[in-house]
Amino acid sequence: MAETFSNLNFKRIILHNVYPPNDEGLVTPFCSTVLTQLDHNASQKLEERLTSVLGSSSHSLQMNIAQDGKASCFHFSSQLLDASDSDFIKDSCELANLHTSAHTNKSWPGGTLVIIDGTSGAANRRCLFIIKAEQQAGFIESQEENTIKLSYIENLILTPQARLYKVGVFVEQDDKSLADEIRDKGEFEAYVFDSNIKAKDDRNAAKYFYSGFLGLQVPENAEQRTRDFFEYSREYINGSRLPDEKKIDVQQALHTYLKTDQSNTIQASEFAEKYLPEEYRDDYNDYVVKKGFPATAVVKDTSLIKRKLATRKMNFSSDVKLTAPAEKFSELVKIIEATDDHTTIQVKGKLSEQDK
Repeated sequence: MAETFSNLNFKRIILHNVYPPNDEGLVTPFCSTVLTQLDHNASQKLEERLTSVLGSSSHSLQMNIAQDGKASCFHFSSQLLDASDSDFIKDSCELANLHTSAHTNKSWPGGTLVIIDGTSGAANRRCLFIIKAEQQAGFIESQEENTIKLSYIENLILTPQARLYKVGVFVEQDDKSLADEIRDKGEFEAYVFDSNIKAKDDRNAAKYFYSGFLGLQVPENAEQRTRDFFEYSREYINGSRLPDEKKIDVQQALHTYLKTDQSNTIQASEFAEKYLPEEYRDDYNDYVVKKGFPATAVVKDTSLIKRKLATRKMNFSSDVKLTAPAEKFSELVKIIEATDDHTTIQVKGKLSEQDK
C-alpha cells in the first residue's frame, strides 16, 4: 500500500550543510553536533510542507531501493530509526558524506540536508526523511511604530518554492527495532520528491540525488503502470454518467495527457484535476486506486500503448466502428445527437473510398 504521508509526527531533526565541488575536488560537509530544536509551530509547518510535497496529490514517486549495502544511504537511514541521540547525530553525518561523494558537478548547487526521523499515517509507520534544501535570498517584514521595515536575508531554506528542494524518504513497513542488524530493503518503501524528475530538461540533476545519493531507481514496470493508467481511465470514462459529448472530450484529453504532455510523470489526481468535472474527480481517483494504481505519481512510459495512442476508435452497438487519428479526433469527428437508438455524427471531409 502506497504511503499517503498524512498525520506526520517528527521525533528528531538535524541539519548538515553540503557544498558543490570546487577546482580542487570534493568539499567536506559541515556537520552539526547537536540536534535541531523546533518550536511547535515551526515543526507543524514543516510537517505540513512535507505532506504537501509527498502526499497523494503531489508528484512524489515511489522508487525501488537499488543499493542496500553497509555504505548505502538506505543502510544508514534504517539504522538511524533505532539510534540513540548521540548515534543519530554521528551517523546522520555519514549521509552528508554520501551526498558529497555523489555531488560531482560544480553547477549543481549546495544546500542544507535536513534529516528527520518520525512517523507517518494512521499506522504511525516509522520514517527517515532526507531533505536537500537549497538556500535562497529573501526579505522579512517587520512593523515598528509608524513604519514597516524589510530585512534582507541571504540564506533562507524550505520556502514554499518547491523547486528549491528535494526529498527522499524511507518508510518502514514493520517495526522491528533491529538497531545492530542489517535491515532488509524489502521491509521498507522509498519515495522521492524532486521537481527535476518531472522536467525533461534536467534529468541528470535529478538522477544524482535519487540514484547516486539515495541509491534508488525508477521502478522497472513504468510501461506496465502507464498502460494500466490508460486502460483504467478509459474504463472509467466509458462507464461513467458523463454525456457522450463529454466522454469524447475526456478520452481525447487522455490521449493528449499521455502522448503530447511534456511531463515525465503521470498521476491520476492530476489528470482528474485538469480534465474531469469536479463532481467526478473523487470517484475517478477512488476507481483507479481500487484497481491497484498508485495514488502517487509514476514515471510515464508509453512504449506498450504507442499504437493505441496513435488512433481513436468509436464502437457502436450496431457493430459499426469509426477510426480516426488521435491527435485530430475532436476536430474531425463531432457528435450531433445521441439517443438510445441512434447516434448522429459529423465527419470532417468527404467520402473518398469504400472497401469492397
